[in-house]
Amino acid sequence: MVDNYAVRNPIFDGTNYAFWSIKMKAYLNALGYDVWQSVVDGYTPPSTPPTDTAGKRKSENNAKAEHALLCSLVDSEFTKVMHCKSAKEIWNKLKGIYEGDEKVREAKLQSLRMKYESLKMKEDEDIVAYFLRVDEIVNAITTLGEEVEDTLLVRKLLRTLTMKFDPKVSAIEEMKDLKTLTKDELFGILTAYEMRREDKPSLKEASFKISKKGKNKNHAPKESSSSESDEAEAYFMRKFKKGKGKYKGKFPFKCFNCGKKKALKICPAVMEKKFFSWQ
Repeated sequence: MVDNYAVRNPIFDGTNYAFWSIKMKAYLNALGYDVWQSVVDGYTPPSTPPTDTAGKRKSENNAKAEHALLCSLVDSEFTKVMHCKSAKEIWNKLKGIYEGDEKVREAKLQSLRMKYESLKMKEDEDIVAYFLRVDEIVNAITTLGEEVEDTLLVRKLLRTLTMKFDPKVSAIEEMKDLKTLTKDELFGILTAYEMRREDKPSLKEASFKISKKGKNKNHAPKESSSSESDEAEAYFMRKFKKGKGKYKGKFPFKCFNCGKKKALKICPAVMEKKFFSWQ
C-alpha cells in the first residue's frame, strides 16, 4: 500500500513553517490514517516491547510518523527535536517554536486581520497578482486556526477591485447569487473579463482614430489608407456574402471614380465618397 505511493516527504529548513505543516500533515495521512492519528493522539512507549497485536500496531504507526518527520528536517532543525520520544512530541515542539504560544498566535492573527482589512487592488495590478496576494494572507490566517468564509471573501474582493471592473461587478451583483458564488468562480469570471477588456481599444484610442480621419488627407500616411481600404473591403464582402438587398449575387465592384472593376480591392476614392456601382 505505502510502498507503491511514490511521494517524497516535504523538507523543512526553518522557513515557511505554515506551508510545510500543511504538506506534512497530508503526507502523514497518505502513509495511513492511523499514522497521522498517532501524531494527534500521541503515543507513550511502554516499558517493555508490546506483544499484543494492537500494541504493536500503535508502536509501528508512531515509528512511521516519527521517521517521516525526522527525515523531513534539515540538520539544523533536526537537532531541535532529536531528543523527543514520540511523533506527537516532535510535532508539538516544532509548532511551539514556529507558531508560538497562544499569545503569540493571537498577535500574529491580529496583524494578519489588519492586512486583510486593508486589502485593495492596485491600479497597475492584474487579477492574477491580486488574487495571489489575497491568497497569501488568507492562507496564513487559516494556518493559525481561523477560517475565512468564502462568501465574505467574495464580497471583500468585489468591494476592493479597481474602477475598471465596476461594470462587471455591477453585472455580477445583479446576475449572480453571492451566497453561492465561490472565490474560484469569481476568479474565472474576472480573468475572462480582463482579457476581453484588454483586447478592445480604449475610448481614447478610438476617438484619436476618428479625429485623425478628419485631418488633411494629403498628410495621411499610406499605411492608414491601406488599413482603411482593408476595413472597407471587409465590410462590403460581409454584405456580399450575406446576399442581402442590392448586393445579392452581384460581383465585382465597378468604381465610378476610376471606372475599373475591383474584384478584391476597392479604390481609395470609393472609401472617401462611398460611391460605387455593381457590375
